[in-house]
Amino acid sequence: MRNIDRFENVIGQVHEMSANHFDETLPLGDMQFHSLTRMSIAGKDVQILPSAQRLFANRLRVPHSYLVRCPGDLQAENLNHWLRQEQERRDTLFCRFDGDSLRAVFTDRYCALDHMQVLTMMLEHGFNPETEVHYSLDQEILILRVPDFTRMFGFGERDKIVPGISFSNSECGVLAFSIEAYMYRIICQNGLIAKTSVASRFKHISSKAMDEFPHILSRVVHESEHSQRRFEISTQTRVDNPLSTIASFNRRFLLTKREAEVVQQAWEEEPGATMFNVINAYTRAAQDKTLTSEEAYRLERIGGLILSLVKA
Repeated sequence: MRNIDRFENVIGQVHEMSANHFDETLPLGDMQFHSLTRMSIAGKDVQILPSAQRLFANRLRVPHSYLVRCPGDLQAENLNHWLRQEQERRDTLFCRFDGDSLRAVFTDRYCALDHMQVLTMMLEHGFNPETEVHYSLDQEILILRVPDFTRMFGFGERDKIVPGISFSNSECGVLAFSIEAYMYRIICQNGLIAKTSVASRFKHISSKAMDEFPHILSRVVHESEHSQRRFEISTQTRVDNPLSTIASFNRRFLLTKREAEVVQQAWEEEPGATMFNVINAYTRAAQDKTLTSEEAYRLERIGGLILSLVKA
């Protein structure tokens, strides 16, 4: 769910959430599962958080959907068997903890990029601590959008859109670090992640994102101007059957049944027969409180991908 606050307050929240975080590279031989949710590491009992459960399932090639349906003893039997197989490939895993809870596991190739590093870089490049930001923050992801009201444009007297920048990051493998263009529609508080040509999504395997931070930032701001023109054209582009068009995009972007239902409901709440209305269905759907932060972010990105298809 998107929240609105001052940048400095979000920094405070992230700092507090990170208070008990630490990392260790640990031998696989010291690990033993008791179930999908509990394990021992060097004799110490550890809770396995959902993010680490999924990462372990992927790493050990045991379908997570299968494991969650098994009783605890069968979960442990499967995981310990494949953990022994994994020891033939590597000796250690890079483990991320929150106190006594394991929140993520990676190979030694992983390059940690924490939320506080991103926020510190933003401060170093001129983001005002007192500025208004829109954000989603939970144990798995941070999505931080910074609208720039000095660049606001609109259609008619009431419908105004504010360009800005979106930063997204995960410390436990859910998202790559991204710097993207953000569009905020004030009248309904919808947000859209606009597509740009600059490479702005970075896997956590190098420090390239931090090295290129200022260059990417300036390019994204510059290229976001193209989205303004596309918005204007989208309001003039008629769509004969909006729900059929939405269904086609749902298939193209592999929406789940639940996500498709939320998008259709969003269109029905603000119907219309233009590409702007189709795009708005996805960005409006992203506000649905039943969606996770990751699902909402994906719908905002899909809205931006559809906008990029509008011929400027």
